[in-house]
Amino acid sequence: MIDFQPRERLFYRDRLRSARYAALEDAEGFEEICFALEALGLRLLGKQEALGLYRDQIALQANRALVFSELPGAFPLRFKSFGALFSIVQAARNDAMHTGSYARHATQAAIELCIGLEEALMAGVERTVENLMVSSPVAVESWQPVAHARQLMLMHSFSFLPVRLDGAWCLVSELGLAKYLSEGPRKTRLCESIAAARSNGMQVREIAPEELLRAGMTVADVLAGAQVQDGPMLWLVVDQRQPDHLAGVLSPFELM
Repeated sequence: MIDFQPRERLFYRDRLRSARYAALEDAEGFEEICFALEALGLRLLGKQEALGLYRDQIALQANRALVFSELPGAFPLRFKSFGALFSIVQAARNDAMHTGSYARHATQAAIELCIGLEEALMAGVERTVENLMVSSPVAVESWQPVAHARQLMLMHSFSFLPVRLDGAWCLVSELGLAKYLSEGPRKTRLCESIAAARSNGMQVREIAPEELLRAGMTVADVLAGAQVQDGPMLWLVVDQRQPDHLAGVLSPFELM
């Protein structure tokens, strides 16, 4: 079995994760996951083949994940084996009909397959903020209109958007934005810059310097200082040498 270097494992993990996010946004867009699986299979087998011929090599990696090695036996009604999920995805990959309930079923299986393979690829990789965070995060600029922030939130189901305001990192929240738009002339407020909206009363959460994460922190470091709260949360990761540069974001989802 090929033993990837940590950076290579992270590369394929990120590709699977990006494909999974894309499929979550579009239930009929499961082909992105197929492309990611084929890229992984090509690396493992060392030659270009159809998806089905990558199965055995990918299975060797998949067995590193508890969700494939242990949970299907312990909870057979809830967790499908790697083989069962792969067969569903392979059959859908070879079928031209990717519509309706058939597409949703195939996409659900593909997402479950990704979750397990992402866990498998992370086996043996140090669980630091740098290795778990979402790199190149979506953020907004202070000069951009409120309408742009709203559009990004609705398109991607974001709860927060990072923005740099007055020398500090802040989070525009879905609740803060909804309240602001409901309390005044909607057209005017949509056209305001984010900086102007904050000055006019839009609530944003300013992140204290000690709340910002560093790339080298471990999961234990992050969770030790975290408090359970109502609603979603998001940590920002910055380069201490360039505090105005957002290196990544991290949420409890990545830590699970």
